[in-house]
Amino acid sequence: MKRILINGKIFTGEKFVSAMEITDETISWIGDSQTARKRAADEVVDLKGRLTLPSFWDVHTHPLWISETLGSVACTPPNVFSIEEMIAALKNSPQVGKKDAWIEGWGYDESKLAESRTPTRHDLDKVSTTQPVYVLRSDCHSCAVNSVALKLAGITKETPDPFGGMIGHFENGEPNGVMLENGASKLIKAVKEKDTFENVVKRTLKLAAHYRSRGIGVISDMISLVAPFDYAEIYSEAARRTLEQEVYLYYSIDEIKRFNLTKLPQPTHPHVHVAGIKLFMDGTISNRTARVKKPYKNATTTGFSINTAKDLQLAYKFAKENNCQIAIHAMGDAAIQLILDTYGDLQPWLSDRPSVRIEHATLLDDKILKQFRDAKMNFAFVTQIIFLYAEYAAYFQNLDEKRLKECYPLASMLQSGVPTALSSDAPATAWIKPDDVFASLACAVTRLGANGEDLNHKEAIDLVTALSMYTKAAAGMVETAQTAMLTVGQSADIIVLSQDLFNVDPQQWQKTTIEKMYLRGKELNA
Repeated sequence: MKRILINGKIFTGEKFVSAMEITDETISWIGDSQTARKRAADEVVDLKGRLTLPSFWDVHTHPLWISETLGSVACTPPNVFSIEEMIAALKNSPQVGKKDAWIEGWGYDESKLAESRTPTRHDLDKVSTTQPVYVLRSDCHSCAVNSVALKLAGITKETPDPFGGMIGHFENGEPNGVMLENGASKLIKAVKEKDTFENVVKRTLKLAAHYRSRGIGVISDMISLVAPFDYAEIYSEAARRTLEQEVYLYYSIDEIKRFNLTKLPQPTHPHVHVAGIKLFMDGTISNRTARVKKPYKNATTTGFSINTAKDLQLAYKFAKENNCQIAIHAMGDAAIQLILDTYGDLQPWLSDRPSVRIEHATLLDDKILKQFRDAKMNFAFVTQIIFLYAEYAAYFQNLDEKRLKECYPLASMLQSGVPTALSSDAPATAWIKPDDVFASLACAVTRLGANGEDLNHKEAIDLVTALSMYTKAAAGMVETAQTAMLTVGQSADIIVLSQDLFNVDPQQWQKTTIEKMYLRGKELNA
């Protein structure tokens, strides 16, 4: 099968051309439209001048979490700005009135709510006193639930805080329904998530349309599990059906400990890959749980650690033995420093990709960037400017001016020479479309927040560089033969946009839609 695309503004990642030939799954020729018309083809596609790009790679996201939010209530801007609006939105959930069904929402951030606080069980009891109500916080680490959910989980005033989390309480000691960080959220999820393998696969298949609408051709699931269903099996089965996106899996170190794993699971489909292991060093800036060197603004707290140097050593040993990556959630500068101090002088074990990925890498000053540059270990940063864009109010509330300027310093990260890619961490941020690549691109180029805040314009980058961080640089984070560029011999993974980013104000980029998408030369239907 030969398909020729003509009359386009095709950005290969290096230059602009107007025509391209696809033979089966790969790009077989690029050039000008006049020459292209002389080439034999089974199909000729007129791009009508549209900007055409390599499809995006989201190398830090949570697809199965996204699949759950597709059927739950968005409790995030620009839809919800108060607890009262959240209650009203949840009351309109299609799950209301269904026996044994959970009423679910996602995306709240207390700093964006008019009440400036987290919803409690008393608030969520206004939604229902007969059905469990569960609302996932924007960071996907914490949640708020009603009294029914607490009862189902067996949580009382005597329930101790679990490892890696805290149970919120009222002044009288009774649980208030706020479950801080993953360790506490898991207590709720353990009674909520009762599913079958087939149902999980069907939910996963809904991601195909979602990612097509985002122009994303490669995804990484950053908290992959072994039980109750192995993610390698879930994604392999989904790929055998209709999920066309390439998938990379990072298994939680908690699963490795829990099941005493010595090897990682193996997928049974060629488009699904097990890439490495994932661990958490701290929480989030917006929730003041990220581990920082100096106390948060107008506070004495410095966040808390989840895993330790001992856990980092365990991960190092496992990764070396399995020739896989380590991906580490670290937002606070203290958490990042611990990783650097533990691994910096060790010999890398991977040569074709980073051995250690720092996920988020939020607070980085010039001193620590130089230390990363000079380290023997081959580190990389996979960061999310969408956090600062959507959650600036929380960052402003929690960080002093100096540290605000050190948040997601894209220009400085690139200047350091440490490989850096952009990603979304969706659905883990307070925005209605957390994995809208165009929102991230616009923020990276303008350094303006959702409400026009200056996010340190000195750290702005140009559009070509920003696009590279979602394509070529992102591909460099995983094991692949692909460059995420539109060049001869590469996979024909292509998106055609509704507007030209190079000639449209960045403030309008979020209006962009994906008119056509090809993965491995196959056109995906809208």
